[in-house]
Amino acid sequence: MRASVLVGRLGRGSSIIGGRRSLILGENGGKVELPESHRRVVSAVLRRVEVTCNEVLDWLVRPGGDLVQLSEDVSEDQKEELRLLIGRLRREVLRVQNEIEVDPSVQSRARAIAASVSLTRVELEEVLTPGLRGYGAIPQELEAALDAKFTRLLSCLYALNAVVERGGSRSPS
Repeated sequence: MRASVLVGRLGRGSSIIGGRRSLILGENGGKVELPESHRRVVSAVLRRVEVTCNEVLDWLVRPGGDLVQLSEDVSEDQKEELRLLIGRLRREVLRVQNEIEVDPSVQSRARAIAASVSLTRVELEEVLTPGLRGYGAIPQELEAALDAKFTRLLSCLYALNAVVERGGSRSPS
């Protein structure tokens, strides 16, 4: 049942949660406490909305690279409109968060970086000799040259991993 229909049937200011009447979302200063399974799914969806906001803003300023090139197909007017809409969406998420008891997710930056570096390192290691042989034969000299180039890339990835593993601040920001 859609929320507007539910509110319309119950009257403004009340709702049914867990089979009983209770104050609607944040009225009189209290947060609505959802049953645990509902709280988990609502929390996950709200976190996903927040991640989407971050991703949209990141895409607006993300620089292209040599191997991942981005087309400039979002006008400045569109960028501004998207920023305004993201601001509105974030305010709505905050409003819901202030009205409903939700579970934040605390994520480790170091672990996220380490996971990304590790995945890239594994993929790179798979194309070292003999990994590329599965795609067909190439001259041994070319194989050795590619291995040398990929080994340098791996060295950089190992260095990135070492920095992350040193640790740092343990407090969420």
